[in-house]
Amino acid sequence: MPDPNKLDLLTTGQLAQYTSLSESFSEKLRSRGEGPTYLKIGGKVLYRRSDVDDWLESKIRKPRGGSNA
Repeated sequence: MPDPNKLDLLTTGQLAQYTSLSESFSEKLRSRGEGPTYLKIGGKVLYRRSDVDDWLESKIRKPRGGSNA
């Protein structure tokens, strides 16, 4: 289990800043189960930065199509 003193936790507002997504869009993703894994403690939603980074990695796509050369 990770050391809780070393967890890098983000609020929804911090998540929005970190990902350049709006806070409301981040909330929509969470409600649809499409966003990063989160913790809910006493009604407060928190995100581990490592989970956010993993989620962002999963969104990387390579361009499609052939070259016109």
